[in-house]
Amino acid sequence: MNRDLSQHLAQMNETPRCGAKTRTGSLCRCPAMPNGKCRIHGGLSPGAPRGAANGNYRDGYWTREAIEERKLIRSLVKGTLVDRP
Repeated sequence: MNRDLSQHLAQMNETPRCGAKTRTGSLCRCPAMPNGKCRIHGGLSPGAPRGAANGNYRDGYWTREAIEERKLIRSLVKGTLVDRP
């Protein structure tokens, strides 16, 4: 049992570390994820879920698609306006 524990601890100590600069100026010693940073410094969460999975989702007015649609309509309207003398 002790040998398994010591091997496990040795393996944990050999894992790559995050290395991001902390507030104190030292390097972060948390284990790194596949992207090279730890869960605190940009590893795990990509942000809030999109759409109805987000608890604050209302009607979709600020979804990517709705914003792009409004931009397209705005550009079409601006393109049809002609300065009259």
